[in-house]
Amino acid sequence: MDQKYRDAVHLIKTAILQSQYEAAKSANEKQLMLYYGIGKYISLNSRQCFWGQGAIEAISSQLERELP
Repeated sequence: MDQKYRDAVHLIKTAILQSQYEAAKSANEKQLMLYYGIGKYISLNSRQCFWGQGAIEAISSQLERELP
C-alpha cells in the first residue's frame, strides 16, 4: 500500500476513534449527572420525611417493572 493511503487510513482511523471516545465520554457525563440528580432527589425526600418507610423499595420495584 502506498504511503499516502496509509496516511489517509491513519488519519481517518484516528478521527473515528476520537469521535467514538468523545461520544462515550459525553454519554458517561450525562449518565453521571442523571444518577447524581436522582440520588439528590431521593436523599432530600427521604431525609425530610416526605416519604414513609419502604418508599425507596417501592419506587425501585416499580421502576424495575417499568424499565426492565
